[in-house]
Amino acid sequence: MEIVKIIGIGLVSLFIIIIIKQYKPEFAVYVSLGASVLILMLVFDKLTNIIDLLNNFASKTAVNTTYIMLLLKITGIAILTEFAVSICKDCRRKCNSK
Repeated sequence: MEIVKIIGIGLVSLFIIIIIKQYKPEFAVYVSLGASVLILMLVFDKLTNIIDLLNNFASKTAVNTTYIMLLLKITGIAILTEFAVSICKDCRRKCNSK
């Protein structure tokens, strides 16, 4: 049921962005960022369940939980970096199209 909410937020923000682009294209980035933060907040609960599951697996095996947390931090940094790069590419494309 959560996926329906996430898809709904994505589609509503898409329609809002399409409408806003016609009148104030610079505000489309803000709507995109707002929708992304809202979706991230919805997904965050599921991410904590995944982290708990990984910690549970690590405790049952001989893997040190420090390594698991390090891998999770690296993955989080990579995801945030990719997100920032995508936003920068979108902004650059919009600025160059003017």
